[in-house]
Parts: sequence; structure tokens; C-alpha cells
Amino acid sequence: MVRLPLFSTACTGWRDARGTALVEMAITLPMLLMLLMGIVSYGDWMLIAHGVQQAANDAARASIAGLTSAERASIAQTTMQTTLRRAGTLDPSRATLSVDDDGTTLVVRLRYDANADPLLHLTFVPMPSAQIQRNAAIRLDSL
Repeated sequence: MVRLPLFSTACTGWRDARGTALVEMAITLPMLLMLLMGIVSYGDWMLIAHGVQQAANDAARASIAGLTSAERASIAQTTMQTTLRRAGTLDPSRATLSVDDDGTTLVVRLRYDANADPLLHLTFVPMPSAQIQRNAAIRLDSL
């Protein structure tokens, strides 16, 4: 004889948990994706900012070899372009370099326009400015 559970659903209160995982995922997945895209976007911005800072540092260091202000500026420009090209993801044509040389301190100011990077334009999270500016200074008075 087969007994059918007539009152089993009445005891559980007509609860069915088959779709709860789907509902929970539908609620949490957009937040998780937004967090993931924020991590990727900020990681890309930090990669660009680090590359720009490294190019400014290298340009300032290399320019010490110049004897005149014009020669130092030329060496800094060449070094900056080489460093950005070697970074792989940075385009030297989007960078602007200015060199301030007062005879005792050489200051290299590098400005990079990262507006062409698609990861910086994701609208999921607020992003810092795509105009990245970094400075590097070297003392010249010991030369």
C-alpha cells in the first residue's frame, strides 16, 4: 500500500525554495558586476598614471646629461617618448612635456590625455580625470 503525504505541504506552509537562488543572483549580480568593472577601470587608470610618472622620472634623470637648458629639454623629450612607447599601452603622441630649468633644479611636467582609453569611460563608477599630470624634479646644483 502506498501512502500519499496529504498533509506534507500544509505542514511546511506551502513554501517552495526552488527559485530563491535565482532571485538572489538577480539581486546581487548587478552589484558584483559594477564592483568588478570598477576594479578594472581603476586598475587601468592606475596603470596609466604609473606609466606617466615613470616616464617623467626617466626623463628627469636622463636630462642630467645635458650641458645646456635646450639640450636637457631635448633629452627629456626623447626619453619621455621612448619610455611611453616601451610601456606598451601608452601613446607618446597624447603626451605633453614641459621642462623648467632654473639652473639649480630641473622640473619635468608630463601631462597625458587618456580620453581615448575605453575602460576609463565606463559609466558604472565615478572615475578620476582622464587628464593625468605627473611631475619629477632633479637637483642640478651638484653638477
